[in-house]
Amino acid sequence: MRRLPTVLGTLTASALLLVALPTSSQAATGRFDYSGTDGVPSVIFNPPNGPCFGFNKPAVSVDNQTDTGATVYTGLACSGTAEYVPARTGVSWGVFRPNSVRFG
Repeated sequence: MRRLPTVLGTLTASALLLVALPTSSQAATGRFDYSGTDGVPSVIFNPPNGPCFGFNKPAVSVDNQTDTGATVYTGLACSGTAEYVPARTGVSWGVFRPNSVRFG
């Protein structure tokens, strides 16, 4: 009986740690390919949902082969004019030149 408070304290502390741990963030599964104005292809693998990814060159086309929709933006920091690219969809543009993307 003397150990009961110690055991209960340990169990309580363990339960609190489990509740306090952050949950893993969701990520898109698959690859997001884009071709820059210089013709060089680039790829982002399994990107997390939420953060903004800047391109190394403005894109002329993208191929969103992830399981999550993506929004491309003309600004580097996911700002400016936006266009939605559904999951498993490729898009090419004439004048529109996205410079960043956000998934989710």
